[in-house]
This record gives sequence, C-alpha cells and structure tokens, in this order.
Amino acid sequence: MEPRAGERKIPWLVLTGWAFLIHVILIALSFAEVFLYASLFEPGHEPAFYEQHAQQSAPIISIVFGILFFLVFARKLARKRPGIKLKVGLWLAVIYIVIDLLILAVAGTGPSANLWIVGVSFLTKLGASLTGAMSVKNG
Repeated sequence: MEPRAGERKIPWLVLTGWAFLIHVILIALSFAEVFLYASLFEPGHEPAFYEQHAQQSAPIISIVFGILFFLVFARKLARKRPGIKLKVGLWLAVIYIVIDLLILAVAGTGPSANLWIVGVSFLTKLGASLTGAMSVKNG
C-alpha cells in the first residue's frame, strides 16, 4: 500500500506547535513544584531561596517528565504519519532543542553552566521522541 502524498510531508508547523506546548507544560510543572515546595515543605523563606531550589529542581523535572511527554507525543504524531515516523520523532526533538537553546540565549543563561545536565536533557528527549515515534507500526 503506497502512502498518501500528505503522509510523506513533514508537518513543520504541527511539530513546532507541539514542541512549544511541551515547553509550556514543563515550565508549568516546574512552577507548580516550586509552589508546592514553598507552600508545604519550606514556607517563609526569601525569594532567592526558592529561586535556588528552582535552578536545582527544574532540570530534573524537565528530564523526567520530558521523557514521558516525548514518548507519548511523538507516538501520537507518528501514528498519523507512519511513513515518516523517524523524521517526526527526530524533528520534534530537534525543534524542541532549538527552541530551548533560543530561550536560554534570550534569558542570558547559556548551556555551558551545566553542560552535562543540558546534554542529558537533550539526549533523553531525543531518545524518547525517537522511541515513541518508532514504536508505531507501519500501515
């Protein structure tokens, strides 16, 4: 069975939208975690205390939940395009990484501060995205 023409075309806008959505969700989870930490476990500290906590917890949240989201969302996107599932998995992660690097640059924080954690974060997202996409059966 020959794939339809639209099935072979990379959906750049869709992938970019999902990459932005994953960013928004991960950032929201980080804010929620710091809020719960400040409210339930360590109330009454100065804002700098919570900012320090956020700098430590946000990368962990991004890695753990990023794996889950990339597995699920890449699979969801690849189901509609099994003929290009590898490209969908690859480009979803690459677009996310480019957006992340742009956010880090605009925020004035380069990845060099915690290069190893940034590398782990990017590699786990790429691996999860490819795994999710490639788990879709052809046809």
